[in-house]
Amino acid sequence: MNGNAVDTAMEEHLEMDHAAAHDLYEYPDPDLFPQFSWIGQGEVQEGRIAASDSHHSFLQGQDQGVQDFISGVTHDGFNASDPDFDSQEGDMVSDEQMSDEDSDDNSEDLQKSANLGSSRRGRGGGRGRGGGARGGPRGKRGIRKAFEPSFKFKGLLSKATTAFIEHDYEEAEDYAQEAILNNPEIFSAYSLLSEIHLARGDKHRALIALFHGAHTRHRDTKIWFSVAERILERAGEDRSHWLRPAVYCYSRVIGTDSSDIEARRRRAALNLELAHLGTAAKDYKSLLKQSPYHTAILRCLAEVQLKLEKPEVAIQRYDETIAHYQSLEPDVATTFTWSDVNVYAELLLHCKQYDLGVFRIKELSRWLLGRGSDDFWNLYCEDDREFDLLDDPRRIEVVEFVSGKWESSTYGEGLPLELRINLGLLRLKTEDRGYNEALKHFLWLAPEHNEPGAILFSYTDLFREVADALRSVGQYEDALRFYEPLQQILDNSDSTLCGDMALCYRKLGSLKEAERWYNAMLLNDESNVPVRIELSRMFEDAGLSERSLPYLNDISLITSHGIQSESTKPPKQDKTVDDTSPDTPALLAPSNRKGPKKSSSSKNFETIDKEEATLVLYIQMRALKRESYNGDHTSRRLEWMTIAETLTNRFRKKKAFYPADKHTRLVLPSKDVRRKRARLQSALGNDPKDGDMDNQPAPSRYDQGIDAATFTEYDGVSLENWLDVFLEYALLLAQDGNVSCAYKTLQDAYDANVFYYSPGFIFRVQICWSRCALIANDQKTICNVARYFMKDYQFITDSYRFFMILNRLCEGTNISFNAGPLQKYVLRQVKAMDFSLIGEPQISASFQEKASYTTKDDSGNPIKAEYMDIGLLMLYGQTLYAGTSYSYALNYFFRAYALDPTNPAINLFIGLGYLHHSVKRQSENRHHLVVQGLSFLSVYYEVRQRSEHPSERQEAEFNLGRAYHMLGLAHVAVPYYERCLELSGTIQGMGEEGFIEDFAEEAAFSLQSIWAGSGENGSAQKIMEEWLVI
Repeated sequence: MNGNAVDTAMEEHLEMDHAAAHDLYEYPDPDLFPQFSWIGQGEVQEGRIAASDSHHSFLQGQDQGVQDFISGVTHDGFNASDPDFDSQEGDMVSDEQMSDEDSDDNSEDLQKSANLGSSRRGRGGGRGRGGGARGGPRGKRGIRKAFEPSFKFKGLLSKATTAFIEHDYEEAEDYAQEAILNNPEIFSAYSLLSEIHLARGDKHRALIALFHGAHTRHRDTKIWFSVAERILERAGEDRSHWLRPAVYCYSRVIGTDSSDIEARRRRAALNLELAHLGTAAKDYKSLLKQSPYHTAILRCLAEVQLKLEKPEVAIQRYDETIAHYQSLEPDVATTFTWSDVNVYAELLLHCKQYDLGVFRIKELSRWLLGRGSDDFWNLYCEDDREFDLLDDPRRIEVVEFVSGKWESSTYGEGLPLELRINLGLLRLKTEDRGYNEALKHFLWLAPEHNEPGAILFSYTDLFREVADALRSVGQYEDALRFYEPLQQILDNSDSTLCGDMALCYRKLGSLKEAERWYNAMLLNDESNVPVRIELSRMFEDAGLSERSLPYLNDISLITSHGIQSESTKPPKQDKTVDDTSPDTPALLAPSNRKGPKKSSSSKNFETIDKEEATLVLYIQMRALKRESYNGDHTSRRLEWMTIAETLTNRFRKKKAFYPADKHTRLVLPSKDVRRKRARLQSALGNDPKDGDMDNQPAPSRYDQGIDAATFTEYDGVSLENWLDVFLEYALLLAQDGNVSCAYKTLQDAYDANVFYYSPGFIFRVQICWSRCALIANDQKTICNVARYFMKDYQFITDSYRFFMILNRLCEGTNISFNAGPLQKYVLRQVKAMDFSLIGEPQISASFQEKASYTTKDDSGNPIKAEYMDIGLLMLYGQTLYAGTSYSYALNYFFRAYALDPTNPAINLFIGLGYLHHSVKRQSENRHHLVVQGLSFLSVYYEVRQRSEHPSERQEAEFNLGRAYHMLGLAHVAVPYYERCLELSGTIQGMGEEGFIEDFAEEAAFSLQSIWAGSGENGSAQKIMEEWLVI
């Protein structure tokens, strides 16, 4: 509003005669002064506010009032700063739902207050408007009329207008403020004050005055609408600062007239701009109730529902709208256009309803092109031949198709390019011939043409969308066909495009091209750490660790520079961040994120969170490992172990991996964590949606490894590689003699729920645990670890054989092998096997306890034994044998003997069992026991002598000689020992690969003891010098 307009308006206002004014305005009590919440603090004297000596105090009250509003504190407890605020609730709901009768009650209450004030001054008065007795007829309903300005107000406003016209803004402001202090209920004074502030260049105070002035006519929709428009028009660069006041203005309009479509539409648009999605969605739904099939509103609702991740709501609305328009005549249904079909297609694509999307797009396109009656095309869903450019070769193959019935523009030529691409994107996700059909649609973009005027220059966004979609499904070569034309337009300025192209070349094995595009990203940002991480990882995966070292060195320099710039103040310890040990590398050291403005390098360092730092350390550790393989073992070992300790500590402090209940499955990362990972992927040029993990099931305990659809990596390192770090670190600790720390490391890996629910991972942990126990020669731990294999691989012979092998390799006593708990555990295994094999009628009579099945199939059902396991029977027999319970051991040896009578091991242990039992003090008929034992040993000897391996024949010679030697028949044992020594030369001469078990030293020692015990010292000396001297 310019100065002339203001002057003209004020002159017309002052020339209004008193009678006409009486008809337009209702006069309040002269002593009544309404108290407005936006007015500054003033002294109240006899119902009036005493004007302050300084007019600026009033403006300060205005500024504070709007600042409070913008901060979220508004009148009547209205809170607009809440993102989920619904302006139809609270104060606005009361206004919007207020009836005319309620409005009149408010006016009557105000008049009662006026009369009450008059009665205190001795003035009589009636009941206010409407007069009459209680319960009588009410006064007029509707918007309250404006107050009559006083003569002093008119004079002040006239002076302010004159000063404004003469550009004396300071004097005009003083007069306008004094006028407002005299009659703060008149809107025109606020409007003039706003124009004065605007003319002086104080846009902020101009909007404040305008906003507060609207409250003088709080039910006048025209004023609120006008104020909202002027606020948005004058906000300029501070638009975001004034969006909430504008929303408030439109809410006041809606509160007075809930049928005002334009106000609701504008409020919805502003709420969408403010990201108040819930409120915007409610407004658009209300608009659709008033205009059920308005396509423009429907498109806005679709946009909001997509951002709310609730596209199914918009899809339902579109289905209803489409059904309505299809029921109308074609010349009437003109408002439903290709844009609506395009939005509908994007909604279906977002909901992953690919097959339905293809069907509906083709059906709607056919309808818009005027061929709605050709519904036979719905039978041909396997491809999109209906929208080929030419009838030949595919369209003419359809029997129902009649060439020339419709113009060619109603087929392939008539389908808009944007919709065709959406159809291709839907086809790309379908299973049946999806990729080939999608590529046919994508090639309409003609990526090979890049001359001026080509499609590329008009549809750059479609090229990018197609390329990203092809990359996401692993079609990297075709994706490059659409990426490369974009590079010619965008050059190397688009880092995301460079990252996408680098990824495609990397997946295709073209490391040179991938490195070139990664380096193009570094040209735009020399301190980009994520790109260097990917380059290092790329060369490490390719086995070119020497090419990754320069990038690792750059990362160290950048991060160390960032840490130094952050270390100007002592870092504050954040309890929510994992603490680090004194030996923690600098990448994981905590840094102070607050402080003065930082350089670009320092800012880049702030983006290097612990996820990226962990990945850098892992790549460095892999490089050190490769160097140790090349011979530099000693110098790199300590450095490797330091990094490994840091990484394992980092992993241990992730609370989600170690819940209070160990059996609690992994809780997938929160939205904040996924947002951080998406930021990292975006920095690398990858699609952050590729790793989306919403609504993903928890892994099953019996899955063969954690499925790729669940949780596969942490801090950029795969779970498999994390486990390798734990296991290799534990082995090195065990080799250094730090067995307890090695066991602790393995226990932490075992307890982590990301490993615990994967049998493949736990199997590797147990194998490494047994290896560490063998290094430490810890038989107790060996037996405990071996029990895992018998439990998880029940009734599998190799699990029992593995138990025996571990104990065979462990040197020392066999106390743990024949301990009571182990014997009972193996006995339960035997009972479980017998329980599953015996007939059902005999179970209750033969067993008093239920069998314990510890292995289950994929469905969770117990796996029972299908045959009698000889290995299990021999294992339990040997535990009894090692505990000198020979008679009990023989029972299980004979059960095995019945299944395999020619097995040399079974015959050996039966024979030894008899011999050892015969020499016990309480044995009866010793000679009979000895004869029985020797008979089984002879069978064992004959079987071994038929072997083609000399080592097995030597074994039989030594065992028979040792048996006779134990019985005191030394003269019978000597020939066996001598033949054992003779076979030693044959065994050593054959040069068998791998481990060779030669019993020559044992046989020589036994033979020497025989000669020495019988007085043949010369023969004993000769044996010792030949076989026992090192």
